[in-house]
Amino acid sequence: MNKPQTQDNRQWWLGFFDFAFEGTAVVATRLEQVHLSIADETFDVLARVPITNTVSEPVRELHHGISRLSYRTVASAARLLNRVGQHAR
Repeated sequence: MNKPQTQDNRQWWLGFFDFAFEGTAVVATRLEQVHLSIADETFDVLARVPITNTVSEPVRELHHGISRLSYRTVASAARLLNRVGQHAR
């Protein structure tokens, strides 16, 4: 009698983690797009200002590289954890 309930709980938690990890990956990808879009607006302004235009592009590239690495690491880790959870099924 206790065994089916335990299996149901296990399946529920695996489903929950599947949802949570895939959701985290999707949200991280969307946040990366929004973050870079907002940052581009600022960097576009800096590129038009004479005193900052010489350094704005290298700083933009550095900023975007770090941001992409951060968001994509979160998304990749979430997808990896999701795969691990699927193997547990």
